[in-house]
Amino acid sequence: MKIHEFLGKKFLKEYGIKVPAAYLIKEEKEIEFKFLPAVLKSQVLVGSRMKAGGVLFAHTREEFIVKAQDLLFKEIKGENPYGVLVEEMIPFEKEHYISLVLDREEKDIIILYSQNGGIDIEENKNSIIKTNFENYEKILPEKIQKIIPNLRKLFREKDLTLLEINPLVEGINGEIYALDSVMHLDDNAIFRQEWAKEFVEEKYPFHFVKLDGDIGIIGCGAGIVMATMDAVKLEGGEPADFLDLGGGAEKNTTIEALNLLKQYGINRIILNIFGGITKCDEIAQGLVEFIGENPEMQLYVRLTGTNEEEAKKILKESNIGYYDDMYSMISDAVRMVRIND
Repeated sequence: MKIHEFLGKKFLKEYGIKVPAAYLIKEEKEIEFKFLPAVLKSQVLVGSRMKAGGVLFAHTREEFIVKAQDLLFKEIKGENPYGVLVEEMIPFEKEHYISLVLDREEKDIIILYSQNGGIDIEENKNSIIKTNFENYEKILPEKIQKIIPNLRKLFREKDLTLLEINPLVEGINGEIYALDSVMHLDDNAIFRQEWAKEFVEEKYPFHFVKLDGDIGIIGCGAGIVMATMDAVKLEGGEPADFLDLGGGAEKNTTIEALNLLKQYGINRIILNIFGGITKCDEIAQGLVEFIGENPEMQLYVRLTGTNEEEAKKILKESNIGYYDDMYSMISDAVRMVRIND
């Protein structure tokens, strides 16, 4: 799960890394300037945001208002912004690049560093050096060394797979500042991080996190959703989301969840429902209504628990197939993705 910059900066500050003074604007009525000059940054989870016009600079009040309005409603690379982060402009003398990455082959966190940070770091990959926590003090500049323990603590405690700061700058006062932040939360640890719930779609009556894969996942309860995601990965697939309907989900909640995944272009969806206080027949009624309006969608359904037999009867009468075995369902879903790719 990708983490918005404003939240990443909040974490960095909490862990003792200096960041510019900042505030977030989420609605037009919140547009007000607190300092000038200011940097206005669209909060979208896409790369090369600056080159796409997602980062603007304001030196006057009039300029600030016009650019804030522009960014607040501007789609960047197909994504609508979560908000606009307004930051104090920090004058600096030198840019660096640093990232901590979970290296699955090394089974450890590694450090990537370059003394040449900035937007063109991709063109200077040869300048990036790789080290670990045993050797970084022999390699990195002294000022950079000092922040490594804090970055490592943040990385571990927030269950990150990537923590990137580019640029990491030396201000004219000699202090080190993080001017940008890219963080990825381990999808398998979402349930451990309470703060992540702020970034599920708050307007929906369920917990939803968009991921980067192509197989939709819906379940009742974080545990079964996570287990389904793990099984999809073991089968070679990639989950497109985490969506927990929650306990007691009804027909309309199910339809709303399916429509949300459809809006994201997800057309193959696994529903793994264990009915406790949730009634399987309510879920089945939602599936029937959704498929009636969206026959092109491919659903892979397993319903077990409360009112299971009633649910299966409802699905049969509407010619909607279902599985009794979770692994057969997941295997079929992943295989169909491969065939269609």
